[in-house]
Amino acid sequence: MSNRVSHFYEFGQFRLDESERVLLRDGEVVRLTPKEFETLLALVRNSGHLMTKGELLKEVWPDTFVEEATLAQNIFTLRKALGRGAQGDEQPFIETVPRRGYRFVAEVRELNGAGVSGEAGEAPNAVVDGVEELNKGNGAAEVERTPTRNRADGRGRNGHGLAVSPALSTSMSAAPAGAEPAAEGRRERPVRAAILISLAVFLTFAGVVFLLFKFVVRQQMIAPQQSAFQSMEVTRLPVAGDVREAVISPDGKYVAYLAGDDRSSIWLRQVSANSNVQQIVQPATGSGYAGLTFSPSGEHLYYVMFKFDDNAPTLNQVPVLGGASRKVLDNINSPITFAPDGKRFAFMRGPDARRTLFVANTDGGGERELLTHELPEIFGLPVWSPDGKTIACVRGSSDTYDFNYVFLGIVAVNVADGAETRITPARWMGISQISWLPDSSGLLVSAAERELSPSQIWRVSYPDGEVSRVTNDLNIYLGASMTADASALVTVQTDRAPNIWVAPGGDAARAEQITSGTGKLDGIYGVSWTPDGRIVYASVASGDWDIWVMNSDGTEQRQLTVDARSNYGPSVSADGRFIIFISNRAGGPFNVWRMDIDGGNPKQLTNGKGENFAHITPDGKWVIYATVSFAERNLIWKMPFDGGEPIAITDKPSSWPFVSPDGRWGVCTYNDGPNTMTKLAVVPFDGGPPAKLFDVETSFRANTVWLPDGRGIAYADSRGGTTNVWLQPLSGGKPVQLTDFKANGVVSYDWSRDNRLVVTRSVESTGIVLIRNFK
Repeated sequence: MSNRVSHFYEFGQFRLDESERVLLRDGEVVRLTPKEFETLLALVRNSGHLMTKGELLKEVWPDTFVEEATLAQNIFTLRKALGRGAQGDEQPFIETVPRRGYRFVAEVRELNGAGVSGEAGEAPNAVVDGVEELNKGNGAAEVERTPTRNRADGRGRNGHGLAVSPALSTSMSAAPAGAEPAAEGRRERPVRAAILISLAVFLTFAGVVFLLFKFVVRQQMIAPQQSAFQSMEVTRLPVAGDVREAVISPDGKYVAYLAGDDRSSIWLRQVSANSNVQQIVQPATGSGYAGLTFSPSGEHLYYVMFKFDDNAPTLNQVPVLGGASRKVLDNINSPITFAPDGKRFAFMRGPDARRTLFVANTDGGGERELLTHELPEIFGLPVWSPDGKTIACVRGSSDTYDFNYVFLGIVAVNVADGAETRITPARWMGISQISWLPDSSGLLVSAAERELSPSQIWRVSYPDGEVSRVTNDLNIYLGASMTADASALVTVQTDRAPNIWVAPGGDAARAEQITSGTGKLDGIYGVSWTPDGRIVYASVASGDWDIWVMNSDGTEQRQLTVDARSNYGPSVSADGRFIIFISNRAGGPFNVWRMDIDGGNPKQLTNGKGENFAHITPDGKWVIYATVSFAERNLIWKMPFDGGEPIAITDKPSSWPFVSPDGRWGVCTYNDGPNTMTKLAVVPFDGGPPAKLFDVETSFRANTVWLPDGRGIAYADSRGGTTNVWLQPLSGGKPVQLTDFKANGVVSYDWSRDNRLVVTRSVESTGIVLIRNFK
């Protein structure tokens, strides 16, 4: 046993042990990364005093350049870990001082005393017991700290804290209900909704349960792994076009990627050469590509080709150094994964209601079925282990939640007999890729941890399934493709900074930005005018997705929803008295809610498995919305304003509803069948077949709005490379471009009755990054 002096800080039900580098809540360990712990320790040491962002960055990352977004992520995670304070005003422990920094506002007691540390081999509970006993009879001295700031100043939860940016996570989950397709979701064409569902295993953007933290793990035992993550070398590879997916060859010499609108072409570049880029698969009319996989030798690239009017994708092969493509296999619903000997591969196949894991020879013959799961189970993304014994797959259930918010975990399937064991519980909202480490000791996973959070890269140990972060910032990381020796990985990284603008008459030349800053994501998931000219919008400025209101010049921002999980998609009633919005505050999927314009009297209106795009009709008598669940028919519905039995308006796949000013008609996206191209439809509000159907381009991005003057239907379209607002005249004819933003395109928007446009525009940077030293 060795003597030591211990140092503690107590606040609320928490004890922060500086010596042990651990945070306890009522004696139980709260899991924090080393940098999250350092951030909390710095704030607690200076409780009651403002710490500027610069001071925190210097103290927590003294020798490293770190973006403010990383600090914001730590603050966001700490707020989640700490929860709320016990005071009646529900003030959080950490307060945000807008544009300056953060202040720890809870009362803190500082304790110093002697104690003993357990030696190696000591029972796990001895550490906990030792921590609890350190201050008993050891002459501990207490120093009480009280915040200098008056806590009753009325600001409470309305501070403008920065938080994690949401993302719409990829591959095993669709775009979030209430957010579809506000960001990445807009990149997937609603015109192929049925096909994307059938390919959801790997084409579309796809709580948290941790294993118990072992109390015997000391900070010095964690430090090597964390320091390795912090010393990662990140290199951005210069590529052109809208990159969707990227993989690196086993030898690390080449990167193949999808670029162009709607996954239209496959490109190859050398990792070591900036200019050597070639297109190896040309765009094909009416088709798209996904599921890139290098052969073990690196000589060939395999990809899945799907047609927009067909539901049977094919596996194809193309030589990396040039040559014609050839078809290898029909009816495949996932990327392939090779066995270590390179003689076999595994893949998924099945109709919409089931997925079966198959193993076949590389020529497509000798198929063998291993395991099948049917809905509500979600099953996909097979990855063969380097030792050849196991195929890891993603698995989750859509029975409890709508498909848009299925929690996903990882399972291991025995190659010999198809037996299945769980590696991790269902803890992620979306998974885009899994890769095995070369020694089969674990996997890297690209996944989103919670609804609307950005997809990050994680390490999962095997077989115990313990999870740790590789990346931890506000960027979105889609994919985690590794070299054979795990010396490097590539991923598609997206940085997004949306803000709200107001344009008189929709004139982009006169548009003025009214919000600023990163991390808040103001308006990315919905904006709406009030009749008196204010703007209601969704933001994560509070640390959670909440509904806010402000003046049209950006002043007097006020939070309307508090401590209610995620809330977005606001729409204000014509009389200005109510707000309809989307929320998962009931603990399940996202449903339609209503509240007063001041945020009071919230009421749940729907209780299905996922609803979205809700609006109040102009006469205030009805609420119109779309079902977006994988487990239900995706239709347009109306419901009495005070709730009641919903009535279907459409009987074919449809979404994005909006009611005409006279209340007689609705506009929506519409599919006449499961494999048909989406059109823009005008449907009777009382139900019935569409009165008008309009064709849309492949660049169509939905977000339909019936203009207040009734002259036509506005929608988002990215033709020309930048998303703008277009108008489809009701009389027919070609659509007309209404906004002319040359860059930083439209994400969400709304038109006021006096012809002003409020629009969220997003500054985005997407590219391929090469990461080394991540193990």
